Amino acid sequence: MLLIYPPAARSTEPPLGIARLAGFLNRNGVPTRSLDLCQEGLDYLLGLELDARDTWTRGALRRRGRNLALLRASAAYATRDRYRRAVRDLNRALKAASEPFGVEAGLADYRDARRSPLRRADLLDAAAAYEDNVFSPLFRARIAEALAAFPTQAIGLSVNFLSQALCAFAIVGFVKTVRPDLCVVLGGSLITSWVAQGCLAPDECFGGLVDALLPGRGEEGILELLGAPRCASTAPPDFSDLVALDYCAPTRILPYNFSTGCPWKRCSFCPETAEGSRYVGTRVGTAVQEVGALVARHAPGLLHFTDTEIAPLYLRALAASPPGVPWYGFARFSPLLTDPDFCRRLAASGCAMLQLGLESADQRVLDALGKGTRLDQIDRALRNLAEARIGVFLYVLFGTPAEHREAARRTRDFVAARADRIDFINVALFNLPVASAEAPRLETRAFYDGDLSLYRDFAHPSGWNRDAVRAFVADEFDADPAIKAILARNPPVFTSNHAPFFLLATKSDGARAGNRNSGDTILDSSFGVAGGIRWRHGANRPGGGARDSASHHPTGESAAFPASGLRAGQGALPP
Repeated sequence: MLLIYPPAARSTEPPLGIARLAGFLNRNGVPTRSLDLCQEGLDYLLGLELDARDTWTRGALRRRGRNLALLRASAAYATRDRYRRAVRDLNRALKAASEPFGVEAGLADYRDARRSPLRRADLLDAAAAYEDNVFSPLFRARIAEALAAFPTQAIGLSVNFLSQALCAFAIVGFVKTVRPDLCVVLGGSLITSWVAQGCLAPDECFGGLVDALLPGRGEEGILELLGAPRCASTAPPDFSDLVALDYCAPTRILPYNFSTGCPWKRCSFCPETAEGSRYVGTRVGTAVQEVGALVARHAPGLLHFTDTEIAPLYLRALAASPPGVPWYGFARFSPLLTDPDFCRRLAASGCAMLQLGLESADQRVLDALGKGTRLDQIDRALRNLAEARIGVFLYVLFGTPAEHREAARRTRDFVAARADRIDFINVALFNLPVASAEAPRLETRAFYDGDLSLYRDFAHPSGWNRDAVRAFVADEFDADPAIKAILARNPPVFTSNHAPFFLLATKSDGARAGNRNSGDTILDSSFGVAGGIRWRHGANRPGGGARDSASHHPTGESAAFPASGLRAGQGALPP
C-alpha cells in the first residue's frame, strides 16, 4: 500500500499516522511505501526559480536557502529575533511561490481564495482541477515514480488538518485520473472528526473518487479492506521511508504515541468528548520496549509524545525507564504533578516540556467544563515543574458557555501572578463542536460557510459573546505586562514544535526561558550538545552529514486537543 501525507502543514518531524500504518501493515505481511509530500512540498516550493517586485520578497527569496538551513541548525535558536526573521522570510518566500496559483502556502497553512476545505463541492473541484494545484508537478512526479517502483492496488492518505484537505483531494483527483483501478482510502484526524460529528457519512465516496473512509484507528479496518489476514494485532511505527527527509528542526524529532483518544474525556468543550472516541492504550512494557528500539535505531535528538494526554501510567513509566533523549508532550494537571519528587524524576528522565491545559483559572468554570482539576493543585504543579526545570507550555481557553468577564479576569490574574513558572502560552477562543452535548441547549448559528464545518457559533448565555471575548483577550489579557512577556517567547508558526529547543538550549547556561528577554542570546551555536539534546551535526545522524498557532485542534479549525496521527477507535486501557 502506498501511504501519503499530503501538503500543507507544519513539518518538523515524520508524520506518525502513516508510520503507524506502515508498521502495522508490514508486520502483517502487506508491503508499504510512505511519502511525506508535506515536507517534500515545502522543499519543492522553496526551490522554485522566482522573480519578485518588492524589496522584502526579493530579500526573502535570496535568503530562503540560508533561512531554511538555519532552522535545521542550532544557530536558529541562539536568539529569538534571528529565528523570527528566518520564519517570517520563509513564509514570505512561500507566499511568492504560491500566489501565481491563486493560493497562499505557508510553513503551517494553505489558503485558497477560490475554494474552502469546509465545502464538499470545493473538495471535488480541487480533485477535478488537480493540474492547477501549486504542488501538482511534485505530486504527479513523485506518485508516478512510486507506483512504477512499487506496484500496489491501494493508496492511503492521512489527512489531519484543514490545510491539507484541498491538496489531498487534488492528489486523489490525479490518482483516479491516471489509475482509476487503484483503491483510494482516506483516514486521519480530520476524516475522523468529519465522520464522528456527522459531517460525512461513513460510506461517503465523494462521487466515486474515494473507495473508503477509515475514521479512527486505521489499523482496525485496513486489513479487512485490503483482504489481508491478521497475523499481528500491534506493531511499532515504521519510519524507514521518512527519517532521511530534512525536516524543519535542528535535530531529528521522532514522534510516538502511547495511546489514542483521551483517558479523561469528560471536558464538555472538547471534540474528543463530542466525537465519542474510546481510549486505547499500549501496554506499558510494550511501549517502553518500542520507544527504546526506535531510539536505538534512529538516534533522535528529541522525542515527541503525541498523545492527547500522556496518562499518569506512562508518565510513571518514563520516570522509571528514561528513553535516553529529551522528550515532550501533553499531560493533565493531575495529582501526580503535585509531588515535587516525581517532577524531579520526570526531569531526570529527559522531560524538556509539558503542554498543559489550564483553560480557566476560575474553579466554577473548571467544574462546569468537567476538567476535573483544582486550582490549588495546578498552582503546586506549576511550582514543582519550575523547580524541576521542566518547561511549561500553558493552554488557556476563553469564551466557554460557563465563563463570564470576571472569570476571564481571574484567569488573567492567575497567569500573570505565575508568569515566572510559565515558559510559553497558547491563547484560544472557544468554538462549539457541532456534536457537543451543549449545542442543543444554546442558540447556535453557522460559524463557517461550509457543509463540513465542525463548529457552530452561539449566543453566550451571559452575553459574553465572541466579539467581547476577543476584545478582552487583546485589551486585558495579552496586554498584561507579565503575560505579554510570555507571549513574546512563543515561537511563531512552529509554536510548541520548536519550543523545546529554546528550553533545552537555555538549560546549557543554567537559566529558565521565563527569565529571558525575547532577544537574548541563549545558546552558543558551536555547541554540539546542550541540555542532553543531540544537535544536528553529522556525527549524531545515521549516515552522517549536516544537512504551534492560536489553535491546537488537529483540523486547524478550533482549539481543543492536539494532533496525534490517526486517532482512536474503540477499546480500553490495558493493564
